[in-house]
Amino acid sequence: MQNISNQLQQLDKVLEDKKHLLIIVHNHPDPDAIASAAALSALAENRTDIKTSIAYGGFIGRAENQTMVQKLKIRLKAYNRIKLDKYDCLALVDGQPKAGNTPDLKYNIIIDHHPQLKNTKGDLVVVNPDIGVSATILVEWLNKSNVEINVDLATALVYAFISETQNLGREAGPRDMKAYLSIYDKANMRRLSQIIHPKLPSSYFQTLAKTLHRTYSFKHLICAHMGEVPNTEIVSEMADFLLRRERISWSFCTGIFKDQFILSLRSSNPKAKAGKIIKHFSTDPYKVGGHDMMAGGYITLENKKEEEINKLEEELSADFARLLGYKEAQWKPLLDVSEIKENT
Repeated sequence: MQNISNQLQQLDKVLEDKKHLLIIVHNHPDPDAIASAAALSALAENRTDIKTSIAYGGFIGRAENQTMVQKLKIRLKAYNRIKLDKYDCLALVDGQPKAGNTPDLKYNIIIDHHPQLKNTKGDLVVVNPDIGVSATILVEWLNKSNVEINVDLATALVYAFISETQNLGREAGPRDMKAYLSIYDKANMRRLSQIIHPKLPSSYFQTLAKTLHRTYSFKHLICAHMGEVPNTEIVSEMADFLLRRERISWSFCTGIFKDQFILSLRSSNPKAKAGKIIKHFSTDPYKVGGHDMMAGGYITLENKKEEEINKLEEELSADFARLLGYKEAQWKPLLDVSEIKENT
């Protein structure tokens, strides 16, 4: 606990005499990023007289995340609509500079649970890849500071743990579990259920159908190149979904969003080192990364033509199999259309 005390003392020193803190999360933020930013906002305003704002790039596309922000009244600003000179202190939560999915700025505070990059510097840098959720750091800080966590913030943090670790079953360690249990009984279960089970737009089912028809498997591997997708989050969602197929221990999904070729890699093996494997999929190591069981990133398409994208998908499928020990993979479609017709 002494380490946490030191971190809080450093936080107070950084915020001393500052008037307005801007907390930035990575582009297309997930529940961990959103909840962690909200927690830092509450902590900073409780410990000092500073005002705080939260900003994000891209947009929030996943229905669960939209519902989370709406139901829990989390105030977020679009990064491209803010004036940076209004803020005299900058924080980055659940991300790091130069990672390819955050504004390239000089941050005073950096909080993250991904492996630390070489160029990550700031007045207060707390980066711990041994925990599964960035929110763990913030919950520990809130508890140590004896800050009262209101029901909306508690619900947001609980959902961050549920979403990021799949109910503490993926990448979660003792610190994550302790932090989770310390706030669970403060959350609103009805709102949490509404967030976990939101109404879904028709585009979701269209994307799901397209994905299933573009899914192929080989031994314990499954792969889907989804093509154009309505948002970036759907790629990782489908990777998680396909990993649930019996006898599958690795899933790899890609999708095209604007000028980015989104990558998502998943494994059910706690020692899979997915974060290292995905580095082989991109020539820019700062645009991909992750943990043992989950990894992601993107490749900039740079006006690639359709045939070039098709070739890229074929190469990535081959690389996926090769990196997991198979020189040649005989990919088979997940769905047999003839069988579906016979059974209906």
